[in-house]
Amino acid sequence: MSTIDDDEVTEDTILDTGEENAAEFDQRLDDFFEPAAEVDSVDASSTPVPVPTPAAMVERMQERRLRARKVRRLVRHIEPWSVLKVSLLFNFCMWVVVMVAGVLLWNAAEQAGTIQDVESFATKIFALEDFAFNGEEIFNAVALGGLVVAVAATGFAVLVAILLNLISDLTGGIRVTVVEEETSRPVSTLPRRG
Repeated sequence: MSTIDDDEVTEDTILDTGEENAAEFDQRLDDFFEPAAEVDSVDASSTPVPVPTPAAMVERMQERRLRARKVRRLVRHIEPWSVLKVSLLFNFCMWVVVMVAGVLLWNAAEQAGTIQDVESFATKIFALEDFAFNGEEIFNAVALGGLVVAVAATGFAVLVAILLNLISDLTGGIRVTVVEEETSRPVSTLPRRG
């Protein structure tokens, strides 16, 4: 089986087909473009894949270890308006979560019969003629109380921010040490050339 290398196929080879037999030229082209199934496959077992040892893995991890710069920052002022917005949104979300969870738990307890058991237990222990929970009144009271607590917590957070600003003016602020990730770079464990 003869094959044609890429370097052998040129315009001269194609144009000189008049001198060669057309069938022979076609055969040479067929041999050049032989199907992939006829190509000898590489035996996967002949080239072993190296398995990393634990020592090599530790060494590779040490090469990739990052060194980051520690920076000390100073918090001098907290904007009360931003504290108001964030705190109000957070407390409102928590109020919604508590209300939805309360309704779901009330419905589950009502379906399981737990509420009726508690009502009959309270009737017997306190010697009452009739005792029943009113779910609608309980929901309204908890909803109103939760809103009051959310607004009070928001006001308290703003008050704390204002007090922190006043105290920061006297003491100089709060010192915080942070790590700057954008400046972290790989640490080379290789010895430096001198």
